[in-house]
Amino acid sequence: MAVIKKALGFGLACATALGSVGATAQSSYPNRVIRWIVPSTAGAPIDVIGRKLGELMSAQLGVPIVIENKPGAAGTIGAAEVARAKPDGYTLMVSVGDALISSVVTMKVPYNPERDFTLISKIAASGPVLIANKAMQVDDLAGAVKKAQAAQTPLAYGSYGPGSYPQLIMESLARQASVDPIEVPYKGSPPAMTDLLGGQLAFTFTSTSIAAPMVADGKVKAIAVIGDKRSALLPQVQTFAEAGYDAFVFKNKAWVGLSGPAGMPADVVHKLAAAAQQVVRAPEFGKYLENIGFDAVGNSPGEFLQEYREEYSVVPGLIRELGVATH
Repeated sequence: MAVIKKALGFGLACATALGSVGATAQSSYPNRVIRWIVPSTAGAPIDVIGRKLGELMSAQLGVPIVIENKPGAAGTIGAAEVARAKPDGYTLMVSVGDALISSVVTMKVPYNPERDFTLISKIAASGPVLIANKAMQVDDLAGAVKKAQAAQTPLAYGSYGPGSYPQLIMESLARQASVDPIEVPYKGSPPAMTDLLGGQLAFTFTSTSIAAPMVADGKVKAIAVIGDKRSALLPQVQTFAEAGYDAFVFKNKAWVGLSGPAGMPADVVHKLAAAAQQVVRAPEFGKYLENIGFDAVGNSPGEFLQEYREEYSVVPGLIRELGVATH
């Protein structure tokens, strides 16, 4: 009995000591510069959002946040660096979903997205808009489909490569509408937009913030937006679902999220998520996002994980089904 009491006493002492250590760790984090990896070029929408978020979260947390751009290989170079980082909360990533979802199928990556990352908060989401060359003379998705069905030569659309959202959306649309468009891959939206304006493409996708002024100037036609509701910047443009295309891929918005390596302490994750939510839900940041065509999200780690798992359960399989995987 005495042995048991001693053992229990030792266990309680350990628990108390560990609790004190945990409390100290929680109260002392963060106490130095936090490094954020952004796996895109400087000036890209994700970089712009990351810098604004970092500026405001730095004020919340009381330490500097330094942005490091690590573009390349569809975001997987930066993601791989974060996956290898020490899980102490001082190396994080602001990214879109590609490196954690589609890229896993379309290329070989040195990490497991379901195992090697901690999801902290989804920051923002945006439903890209399908736009058409103004010479197409179509005003909505039904008209665009009819034009594609009647074309003697398949119409070309601009994508961002295997597994990119323009390809998944357009190939899914083609399958449902029984059309056969030609995919032209680009390294991003700007060169695709140049060719659309030049008449080499019939369709491509871009953000609503880029499309809205071009639509107003009559340079392009806005056909349909991704998401469960219309864009505030293009309220006259229907969603894909309104036009009868309501599969997951037509409603799933592109997102920007904050994550870190697997194994981060729960108290650190909670502190980061709370700071992110406070920033994202503030009117200043919400208005900033609205002006560049994004909706503020700021969800919890659990909510982010649930939404990620839903997307991961659909998109990789869709890529394989459409035959656009490269390995």
